[in-house]
Amino acid sequence: MNDRPLPRYEPLEVEARRQRRWREADLFRTPALDSARPHLYIKPSAPFTSGNIHIGHVRSYSIGDAYARFRRGRGDDVLFAFGYDAFGLPAELVAIEQGVPAADWVDRCAEHMTGQLERLGFSLDWERTFMSSDARMYRWSQWLFLRLLEAGLIYRGTSSVDWCDHCQTTLASIQVEPGGTCWRCHNPVRLVELPQWFVKISAYVPENDERLGERRASGIWDDVSLASQEIVLGRVDGVELELTGEAGELTVFCAYPEQLADGAYVLVSPRSEEAERWAASEDVRAQLETLRAGGWERSEREAETIPVIDSGRTVAGPAGDPLPILISPIVDSRFGPTAVLAVPAADRADEVIAARFEIPVRESAQSPALDTRDAKRYKAHDFTVSRQRSWGTPIPIIYCDDCGAVPVPDADLPVELPRDLIPTGEGNPLAERPDFVEVRCPRCGADARRETDTLDCHFDSFWLWIPACVPTSERDRTLEEIFALEDLRHWLPSERLVAGSDSGNFVFDQRVITKALRDQGPLAFIEDGEPFAGCLFHEMVIRDGRKMSKHLGNVVDPDDLVERFGADTVRLALVFAAKPQRSLNWSDSAVLRCHRFLGQVWDYVQAHVALKETAPLSVGERDLTEHMRDRLEKWTTNGLSRITDDMQELEMHSAARNVMRLFDRNRDYEKRVLDRDGVLTQTNLEALLAALTVLVQTLAPFCPHIADELFELLTGADNIAFTPWPSLSFTVSA
Repeated sequence: MNDRPLPRYEPLEVEARRQRRWREADLFRTPALDSARPHLYIKPSAPFTSGNIHIGHVRSYSIGDAYARFRRGRGDDVLFAFGYDAFGLPAELVAIEQGVPAADWVDRCAEHMTGQLERLGFSLDWERTFMSSDARMYRWSQWLFLRLLEAGLIYRGTSSVDWCDHCQTTLASIQVEPGGTCWRCHNPVRLVELPQWFVKISAYVPENDERLGERRASGIWDDVSLASQEIVLGRVDGVELELTGEAGELTVFCAYPEQLADGAYVLVSPRSEEAERWAASEDVRAQLETLRAGGWERSEREAETIPVIDSGRTVAGPAGDPLPILISPIVDSRFGPTAVLAVPAADRADEVIAARFEIPVRESAQSPALDTRDAKRYKAHDFTVSRQRSWGTPIPIIYCDDCGAVPVPDADLPVELPRDLIPTGEGNPLAERPDFVEVRCPRCGADARRETDTLDCHFDSFWLWIPACVPTSERDRTLEEIFALEDLRHWLPSERLVAGSDSGNFVFDQRVITKALRDQGPLAFIEDGEPFAGCLFHEMVIRDGRKMSKHLGNVVDPDDLVERFGADTVRLALVFAAKPQRSLNWSDSAVLRCHRFLGQVWDYVQAHVALKETAPLSVGERDLTEHMRDRLEKWTTNGLSRITDDMQELEMHSAARNVMRLFDRNRDYEKRVLDRDGVLTQTNLEALLAALTVLVQTLAPFCPHIADELFELLTGADNIAFTPWPSLSFTVSA
């Protein structure tokens, strides 16, 4: 064997060297459109610009990047890029604390987070990165708001918000302290009713439900992502029937068709159109108005404490006797804005409310024959998208005394947010900026004022999955021109979304908005209105059995791990430690094991490449190890087949473990040959090096830096990223 010392595995040096080569070659730029080649868009989650990438991000991007690298190896053109979700309360709170413009804070955050992700070696197309707080990007939200408004899917309503009289501002729920006081001034907080803009997702909830069966049948939506959509839907199957009372007929829903006769009372949502009609007196109507205005304590959310109003009216129940009609928001959280037949004998919440009003619980032997029809109800309902905050997309509405609420013309978009705005936590900073508020009415030219509410950052998520498909050079076009680009038809829908299991609401609403834009024309080419052909939701990373949190002091710093062990070790550990669909309970053991494994692979490959200079041609006249080479070929073929199947199904945990087993097979082959011959001949060494080349190629999606380095050593090729994935028909025999 060569006496020269072999290079030690120095992960930071290896990773810096390979990343420099990738940048110089612009290796992960999105390929030009070519419909003749297979192509796919892998959508990673859009991180909030919170200051740092956390270990949950690293898990998510390690899964997505491994899949992207695998698909490139299979010969596919891959779009793998994302944008920063930069608006919202967390950035505003930091800006308040530091007394700086929120725009400056998120810019610094994005720069730092980009550096963290680059050091981890993710093969993202950084040229296509964007920030939702960039004016040319948040015009997407404003344009979308106007299109939904035209279609009747945005409307003006009222909603309850937490309000601090001292600070003269609304508060997010996390800003209300447990005692019901303001986080900033510690004065009491009350619920007030304010005008709000709502998005009408209810128009597409039934179709989202119907299409979910297609998602399940496709086989590329995992169980966690499917379950998340079912949870958001909150679908309840049952029957509808008509009940008659003093105010006419009332359509009621019952979730217990076999126990209709046990119905003891009717519950009506205060948001239902029926609530007003069945209020028997001015006193009841006053209570209803108070209820709608949020006149109850924030803690009153359970059946034991939630407000319930006796309407003073009754209807004839299924058994013919009169049933009282009660009004309560508990209906909304279970069935949406509707009327339901309460069955205390079958439902705990119904039983609790019956006890509060001393309504007897009925238990009949069987239900009478009634005229019913199958029906369903959903918990998913319209929600407000306007916020009384300063760090968000300005709502493109102008208020004119003569013309009312006037949409801003498309030609005047974007309505720009003042970048020098420094929030204080008091009042409404936008309302105090004449340069923002004062404007001419676009219809009549009279003095007018802008809307000073901003869009909730959740609204931005409606479109955050699309701009990565748009080349940077095309992003200054009008939105109509952008949606007409061939690029969108080429890359959409996304072949796979990879995101955390807490993304269910975002995905549900993205599915709604895609259908809305399909029906309006811009996304008509997505016929089923589904933005993601496939979806993988991974569970969170926890530590000591609890979710990682700065507050709990159990956060793992990925920068520290990369500095100590290298990016490849961290990436491999995060896919090795647990299946994506399971929570990853963090411990150092997975990191240490993966670091040791990579060191072993490095030393083993280096040592056996060096052996090529000294390995003997043969041992004796007879080759007694041909059957061992055949066995190595079979082991490698079987291992490669399993890894390929795992990668195709995004079973990264299983794939990583099969890569490790394949390495064990390589070493076992050598041991058996040495037991027989006492030395590796050139023929057996070449077979082993061929198997090690396959090993390195299967390792590359998880540990691209070390794989690049070893692949070059084994083959002389400069990088492994676009090297074809090993064929199952290969041979390791000489």
